[in-house]
Amino acid sequence: MPKISTDRVVESLPWLDSVASVLAKALAPILGPEGDARVKDALYGTWLGHPLHPALVSMPIGFWTSTAVLDLCGREAEADLTLQLGLLSALGAAASGAAQWQDTQDMVKPRRLGALHATLNLAAVAVYGTSWWLRAQGSRKAGVAVAMAGLSMVNVSGWLGGDLAYVLGLGVNRAAFEPPLTDWVDVLADAEIEEGGKARIEANGVPILLSRREGKVWAIAATCTHLGGPLADGTVEGDTVTCPWHGSTFDLRDGSVVHGPATIPQTCFRVQVRNGRIAVRSEA
Repeated sequence: MPKISTDRVVESLPWLDSVASVLAKALAPILGPEGDARVKDALYGTWLGHPLHPALVSMPIGFWTSTAVLDLCGREAEADLTLQLGLLSALGAAASGAAQWQDTQDMVKPRRLGALHATLNLAAVAVYGTSWWLRAQGSRKAGVAVAMAGLSMVNVSGWLGGDLAYVLGLGVNRAAFEPPLTDWVDVLADAEIEEGGKARIEANGVPILLSRREGKVWAIAATCTHLGGPLADGTVEGDTVTCPWHGSTFDLRDGSVVHGPATIPQTCFRVQVRNGRIAVRSEA
């Protein structure tokens, strides 16, 4: 049996660009550059230290799968309750997913695939809403049949979501596979970094951002954990650096996330200054 490729799917559906454009424009006031950072951080999962969407998306899928099982077992009240809980939890899953997708506008496949993923999920919500209405009207058999169709849509959408996460790497730490520096690596003359300045260096192929604050040199990974942006090209304000791609802000002293969309902190390195030279190595 031939494998179904999401590459073929998105290439055969160019109209998804129009859907993506409409969605991005609608979401921009909340999730765009001018949106409230507190709202965006909440939806990204910055406060959690982990992308929020994967944690929330299992809820509607779990509730609606339970609805199907309970319908087949004839447990009407319980099936109706899990259907309603699925609709309620889908709101949080949709909001967190929209936040994660909003930053893919310059990436053709993730933008299209995410738009299709969102379209299917919205359609599934409408289908389950219809099922709820049919059940309330006494048309239980029709309501159950419609819910089964909704579950099929959710599963197809989940397959697309899997590609977004595991094939395209949305929500994945882009610096996760950089090798540790087990030994001190000489990288730069101490005099080349002035107070308040920064420099991008490579230590055994690992890109690192050096900065000097109050006379001390700090070192964090130069590849943004969010989508791999070049932190060395970012804006430095005080003790923070902001990624030029999507605006993630990190503390230069310890790599912690100040604002998303990043949810994972930058890797930190130990710094040693000896004989006018700077050397770095992994912290542990």
